[in-house]
Amino acid sequence: MGFLYNFFTRETTFDNGLELFGNLHIMISVFFLALYAVLIVFREKLIKFGHFNIIRRCMATVLLVNMLIHYSGRIAIGEWRLSEDLPLHVCFVANFFLIYILYTDNRHSLFSVIYYFTVIGPLPAIIFPDLSRTWSGYLFYQFIISHHIMLLFSLYCVFVLRYKTSVKSAFYAFLLGNAYVAAVSVFNSIFGTNYIMLGELPRHLYEIFPFLDKIPAFVWLETVGILALICAYALGILFIKHSSAKKQRVMYQIKR
Repeated sequence: MGFLYNFFTRETTFDNGLELFGNLHIMISVFFLALYAVLIVFREKLIKFGHFNIIRRCMATVLLVNMLIHYSGRIAIGEWRLSEDLPLHVCFVANFFLIYILYTDNRHSLFSVIYYFTVIGPLPAIIFPDLSRTWSGYLFYQFIISHHIMLLFSLYCVFVLRYKTSVKSAFYAFLLGNAYVAAVSVFNSIFGTNYIMLGELPRHLYEIFPFLDKIPAFVWLETVGILALICAYALGILFIKHSSAKKQRVMYQIKR
């Protein structure tokens, strides 16, 4: 029970957590940036490799098992809390939707919108993580899987499985995201919680950007969300359009 508790608890006296922009944070970020780049650069080889159904189900299973371990561990040690452990954060919502999409191969209507949340949720957390554990706790691995690896899987859907999205989907994601923020804001006000950090941002952000203390948290979140939405659009549409146009030019030259 001692090991189980120490592995799943959020706070310990022997783990100082992930230092923002420290060696470990930078190492993880660079490693996954390299993976994202490899995925994009070698996407044609990955398409030729195939086995899409098996790979999709394996990816979905990784995400699902991660969530099951995370919640089971929290319950097992008696630390599950209404104020912290409901799957209301954007990353958790995106994880569960992506699990469904990967298992069902829902490549059109649902993914075209959820794709944006698989970027909007993880990207700010990846850049500015607020993590109280590292290698010694499952919270660290849960964070890696539900942020870095989920984003990797989502990009695999776009660049290898060729799941589509659109400008209209980006607009729907913006509207849906704001509606969801409004709903969670009501939930927070009723139960005194801080899901999606709508009431207060992590303390280290106030230390880095002191001016944030003078503006409501949702303004910062809205700004970051819009920037992440633009990044998602650039990755999911502009790059693929450029690649498609380049491929068509090559095919035209071959025919000539």
